[in-house]
Amino acid sequence: MQEVRVESLEKMELSGDGMRLSANSGSLDIVFPKEIWDRILASAPASEEPDAAELEELAELKDQLKAFAQEHSFKTILEGVRCGALEYDLVLRPAGLFAVTTGYHFAPMVGPDLIEKLASSLEEDESVEQAYAIGAVARPDALAADDDLQALSIRGRRCSASRFEMAPELWHTLHERLGWENVEAFVNEER
Repeated sequence: MQEVRVESLEKMELSGDGMRLSANSGSLDIVFPKEIWDRILASAPASEEPDAAELEELAELKDQLKAFAQEHSFKTILEGVRCGALEYDLVLRPAGLFAVTTGYHFAPMVGPDLIEKLASSLEEDESVEQAYAIGAVARPDALAADDDLQALSIRGRRCSASRFEMAPELWHTLHERLGWENVEAFVNEER
């Protein structure tokens, strides 16, 4: 096997049959057939950082969730509710006999540290019965939440709960206002 270290990349050229890379001051041409190039792109690790579109959708979800609650005359609609070490961006309680009060925390990135803080806050707070950590991006280890604490990721449209298990106002907002057809329910094998 021959190993060549690429020191510089001069040109990338996409043609109908594949991708040609010109490297090392033009002394090396690497040609990838289309199938292999597509496989390289599909297996490339995605950045953990959210992009601008994901952040916009996150902000839109928060705005639309609040608007949904207002239009449907929720009993409780609060913003910026401090609970333990964190703050819920929205706390919503629908009107009705068996209504559940839900706290929503929105963040660009949802990781296990945030989930741990939310879980601790949820234990301390008697007014919020369930909580959602909603991120533009959520790491898989953050999606392994429990029954009262769920995580939702804009990227990949993934949630620790199925659309049938999530808070009705959240699913209605995702589906009716943002056009989501479904969410991929994250299955925690350790549950």
